Amino acid sequence: MEILHYIDENHLSWSKPWIDLLKEMRRQDETLEHVVVCRPRGTLRDRLVSEGFRVFEYKPAFPWLPALCAGFGRILDEVRPCVIHTRLSSAAYIGGYWGAKKKIPVISTVDKFPKGRYYTHSDVLIAVSTAVAKHLKEQGFTSECIKIVPNPVNIENYKLDVGKRKDLRDKEGVQEGEIVVLGMGRFVPWKGFDLLIRAVSSLDVQRPLRLWLVGDGPMKDELMKLAKDVTGDDPGKHVKFFPFAKDVRPFLWASDLFVQPSHYVPGSGGPEAFGLALLEAMASGLPVVAFACGGTLDLVKDGENGLLAKPGDIESLKNALEIAISGKFLEQARVNVLAKAKNYHVSGIAKSHLDLYRKFNGGINL
Repeated sequence: MEILHYIDENHLSWSKPWIDLLKEMRRQDETLEHVVVCRPRGTLRDRLVSEGFRVFEYKPAFPWLPALCAGFGRILDEVRPCVIHTRLSSAAYIGGYWGAKKKIPVISTVDKFPKGRYYTHSDVLIAVSTAVAKHLKEQGFTSECIKIVPNPVNIENYKLDVGKRKDLRDKEGVQEGEIVVLGMGRFVPWKGFDLLIRAVSSLDVQRPLRLWLVGDGPMKDELMKLAKDVTGDDPGKHVKFFPFAKDVRPFLWASDLFVQPSHYVPGSGGPEAFGLALLEAMASGLPVVAFACGGTLDLVKDGENGLLAKPGDIESLKNALEIAISGKFLEQARVNVLAKAKNYHVSGIAKSHLDLYRKFNGGINL
C-alpha cells in the first residue's frame, strides 16, 4: 500500500520533524510505502533520499490552475497510491483536484489559517490545533471531515545536554544566577519580538537577565535598534541576536525560559496555527510564556507548564515574565512542560496518521 505525500516546496524549516514522522510511520508499519512529491533542487529532496524515501520531483507550471498540472496526474498513474496526503495549500489544491479525478482519497494537513477553496476536494482535513479546526469550520467544512492531529516532536532528541548548556553559557559569558530568556523565529511584525524587547526592558527584577533572539527577517535592523534604545547601558538587561540555526537545541538547553510573543497583526499575519518552536522548547524542559491565542492554547496551560498573557499587550506580557522568573515557578514548570510535551511524541502522532490511512480501503472514503 502506497501513501503519496505531496508538498509543493523544496525547502522546509520544519523538514526534520516531518521526516521524523515519516520514518516513525515506516517503522510502525512496514507494509506501507511512503512516496513523496516535492519541488526539485532543494534540501527537502536530499534529506528524504538520504533517509531512503522514494521521491518524485515536480514543479507545477500553473499551481493556481490544477487542471493544467497534468504532471502530477502522471505521477499518480505511476505510483497508484491508496491515499494522497498533502501539506500546504497549493499541494492541497493540486492534489485534491487530481485525487478527485483519479478517485484517490485525499487527506490534507492544515497548519495555517488558509482560504477554504484550496481544500474543497480533500476528503479529510487534519487540523494541527483546535484553533485551525475552528477556522476550518468557519470556512464551511463539517466537523465530520476535520480531525485534530498535532505536529510531532521526537522527545529523545531534545533531552537536556548539560555539557552543551554549560559550553554555550560559558561562551556567551553568562554568570551564575543569570536568567536567559529565549525567543526564536522570523523577524516580522506578527511574531511580536518588538513587544518582547519592550516587555523585558521594563522588567523590575533582582537577578540579571539576558534576552537571546534567534532568527532573521525584514525587521532585524529595526529590532536591533529598538533593543539598544530601550535597554541602554543597563548591565542587568542584555539583548543579543543570533542568526538562524540549523540546530536550535544548544540555545534551548542553555536558556531558562522560552517566550513566544506571536499574535495577530493586521496586514502581517498570525497568530501561530500550532507553534513548533514552542513545542521544541517544552520538549527541552523549558517553561514557556506566550500570548493566549492560536495553537498556543493547546500547548500551554496557564499556571501549569507556562504562563499566558493577553495577546498584543506589553504590560500583560511583562507581568507574566515577572512571575515566571521569580519564586519557584521555573523549577515547578520544568516537570510539567516535559509531561505535556510527551503528548506530542512522534510515536503517538505517527499512530494517529496510520489509523487514518487504514480507514481508506481501496479508495473508499471514510
